[in-house]
Amino acid sequence: MSLSLKLRQGLISLLLFAFLLPGSFIAIERAFYMQLVSNTEQKLEVHLYAILSEISVSADKVQLSNVALAPDFSRPNSGLSAFITDEQSILWQSDSSITQDFVPELSQLLPGKSDFRDEIQQQEKYWVLSIALLFDQGDHTIPLTVHVVQADRLLNTPHQSFLRTLIRWYLGIALVLLLVMLLAYRWTTRPLSVLDNEIRRVESGKQEQLTGSYPAELMALKEDLNLLLASQNRQKQRYRHHLSDLAHALKTPLAVLNTSALSEQPELREQLDRISAMIDHQLKRASSSGQDVWKKQIPLPPLLDKMVNALRKIYVHKGCQIEVNCPEDATFKGDQTDMMEILGNLLDNACKACKNQVRLTIQSSPLLIQVEDDGPGIPVEKRRQLFERGIRLDTYHEGHGVGLSIVSELVSSYNGQLDVDHSELGGASFTLRFPDV
Repeated sequence: MSLSLKLRQGLISLLLFAFLLPGSFIAIERAFYMQLVSNTEQKLEVHLYAILSEISVSADKVQLSNVALAPDFSRPNSGLSAFITDEQSILWQSDSSITQDFVPELSQLLPGKSDFRDEIQQQEKYWVLSIALLFDQGDHTIPLTVHVVQADRLLNTPHQSFLRTLIRWYLGIALVLLLVMLLAYRWTTRPLSVLDNEIRRVESGKQEQLTGSYPAELMALKEDLNLLLASQNRQKQRYRHHLSDLAHALKTPLAVLNTSALSEQPELREQLDRISAMIDHQLKRASSSGQDVWKKQIPLPPLLDKMVNALRKIYVHKGCQIEVNCPEDATFKGDQTDMMEILGNLLDNACKACKNQVRLTIQSSPLLIQVEDDGPGIPVEKRRQLFERGIRLDTYHEGHGVGLSIVSELVSSYNGQLDVDHSELGGASFTLRFPDV
């Protein structure tokens, strides 16, 4: 839960960082560029009015005094030029236009109208401001169009300089923001990491309650979890006490019946044995932890060592060889008593049924347990009946009896699966699979 929350927080921060910072960069860059375009239009408009103030037309010829014009109109390669055209030709052009490849359009605008635009000629971009006028010559008028032209490099140079400065600033800001975000992320998610570690310690059985100090937002969760843990422990203890009382209450009258003369009758002896077996079976089943909310991780190698050593001593007369293949880090997420009951029944049955060889194989992640023997095996048609409640111990070959119903129900309580098959050793193979949760 805490890991998912931390991932969501980190993802939101990265999305904000990835979209807001580049978005603001683009917005500032576009705003500056549009301001440069607007300034270019205003500058060309000032030059245009200066040219208009110096135009004189005589004998259908255009003359222009250069006194009021900016020096850039007389300097080659200045990037600034001017043209005066009619509908057929260029009537006048500035000295600076000689080195330019720009040719103004001869199409006439409506008198009094102006046009500011960008044009690309000879793979070079220009900014052009044009205005159409009618010059009165007494008996007729002369339509003229004045064009003021600026090369795009005059606008692009400050734009590129601004971009380089903006990039340097934004890289610095991005690094600072990234560092602040990492520190803030670590600071805000640290309580969740501590809570997650405490919950893992409770799950592994290293502590009983959550004891850490947390912010107010997590204190309610901590208290609720502690209440849940305490309630679960009380319920488990109360349940086991009741079971213990029930065991004593039933076993005492059963012991009296076993010592009576009536117990010597075959019919009553059979029923008493069956009642005793059912009491043991139900008590073991009810006292198992099953799918507990807080699953302790029980290391399997130490448990197997004790169990296998005990079985070797018990079946020393049989010369039973028990082979164990188990990883050092193999664990069982559940109650130790339950696993001892499961393995104890399977290994004991295998030792009884085998000729001289039993093999135990364990795999982890997910947990898989396989118990094999070289005995007579179990017929396919009788495998399903192995786990039925109430089957007598001697119904099958030696070693496979009523204890398997306990194993089956214990495995089911952990959402596991128990399969019976033919073993490579020649006998029966019992395979247990537990989900990796």
